[in-house]
Amino acid sequence: MTSPNLPEKFSSDGRIRSINPRSWELVGSVEATPVDSLPQRITQARTAQQIWSERSPKERAAALAPALERVVARKDELAELLGREHGKSTTEAMFSEVLGAAEVLRVHLKAAPRWLQSEKIKLDPLSYPGKRARVEYVPRGVIAAVMPWNYPLALPMRTIVPALIAGNALLFKPSEHSVLVGAAIGELFEGLLPEGLLQVLQGGPALGAALSSSPNLDGIVFTGSVSTGKKVAQSAAAHLVPVSLELGGKDAAIVCSDANLDRSAQGIAWGAFHNSGQNCAGIERVYVEDSVYDRFVDKLVSETEKLRTGGNPECAEVGPLCTKAQFSIVQQQLQEAIAAGGRVLCGGRATGEGWVIEPTVLVDVPEDCAIWHEETFGPLLPVMRIHSVYEGVDRCNATPFGLSVSVWGEEVGRAEAVARRCEVGMTLVNNHSFNGSLPNAPWVGAKQSGSGVTGSSLAMKFLTRPQLVLVDRNKLPEVWWFPLNRHALAMGRTLLSSHIARGWSKLTGMLGLLGLLKKRWD
Repeated sequence: MTSPNLPEKFSSDGRIRSINPRSWELVGSVEATPVDSLPQRITQARTAQQIWSERSPKERAAALAPALERVVARKDELAELLGREHGKSTTEAMFSEVLGAAEVLRVHLKAAPRWLQSEKIKLDPLSYPGKRARVEYVPRGVIAAVMPWNYPLALPMRTIVPALIAGNALLFKPSEHSVLVGAAIGELFEGLLPEGLLQVLQGGPALGAALSSSPNLDGIVFTGSVSTGKKVAQSAAAHLVPVSLELGGKDAAIVCSDANLDRSAQGIAWGAFHNSGQNCAGIERVYVEDSVYDRFVDKLVSETEKLRTGGNPECAEVGPLCTKAQFSIVQQQLQEAIAAGGRVLCGGRATGEGWVIEPTVLVDVPEDCAIWHEETFGPLLPVMRIHSVYEGVDRCNATPFGLSVSVWGEEVGRAEAVARRCEVGMTLVNNHSFNGSLPNAPWVGAKQSGSGVTGSSLAMKFLTRPQLVLVDRNKLPEVWWFPLNRHALAMGRTLLSSHIARGWSKLTGMLGLLGLLKKRWD
């Protein structure tokens, strides 16, 4: 299928165009951020951050609270915008994006200040008299958030909100395919923050490259493909700028012989075809134990055939792929699988309505096909028969990705044990991927699926840096200070012995230390 002559993404007058992936119509444009303005932008952000960081986490959260009210008030407007710019149905946009953005704000406004509380360090009063110490979590400074197009509202909010509450300034670069939604995110925070604290930078790969190679940033949060993530990490490493990477996946579902097949088929269909498969943690391969394989496949096909790609724009389950490039990748993987002998049990066609591909279930696809090993990011789902769940584990682990896995079985303890054998950052039993909507749960990958964490208090470990604060009220010289003498050596030996002493021996050692202390400065 060939698409009509689409308008160029970047216009000659310095604007970025937004194109509806279902109708190929131009739906709007924004002014591109000049790459050479980046140093000035960073300077402005740093000035604002110094003001913002003087507020407590609770004060920062209170300043952001109106943004939650704005999301709720604009829920229909935001869902409609996501439909125009990304082709999502109104219902899907409401659940996965608008509700997700609101949930991020709701949870972080309450929990993030608590996550940022300092931690007391316990010091032995015998070894370190008169001292107290704490670890405080201070803002990194100016952070760049480079975000993808698949969840253009919910995903950026998972970084923007906690980063702001942590006291940072944010340079937010949405995808060039999400410019209108990116601009809408900026509007949600208008008037709530110091000028320049949160800046929406609109641009393409050149702007992203400039951000990742800037020596003046204090951190970069990148969500996207493995190939681009590696480039970001390499560029940032030249200036030792820390990077948090949330990258791609090739998630597997393992169906056990004791699984509830009806619910498993329904849940796996959702996990595979939600957002048209454009989900880094979407199910992209299924391994089914031999004894239930045929029945499960029949049920999965039945569930998939119910899914609508058109009709009522409020309720269509599977929309278009967001970009022409992604449409081509999915088509190539599908054609290769069929040419190699794979059978399409349902779907398998482009509908002709924009970049829409029918949700597709395949079987008998040879193992050397790309559809088993490379990220698809589209509505294709190959299914394979396995002899045991442990064969499924081995196959799950046989890719460089390690984002998540779901194991489906009624004997939950066994399913959990199977899931734990998988080399992934997230394991789920009898469900898949919805944990991305839980702001207080970590989203984390293994292997080439990334090294960063979003969500939960663990994300704050990147968005802040630990700072030790130690206060000493001791009036006497320290026993390890100069000058050194034989009494100092004896004290060192006694202190070492006290680490393993018990009962009377420990008491004797303490008394000995007191005696040595009197002689230490003679």
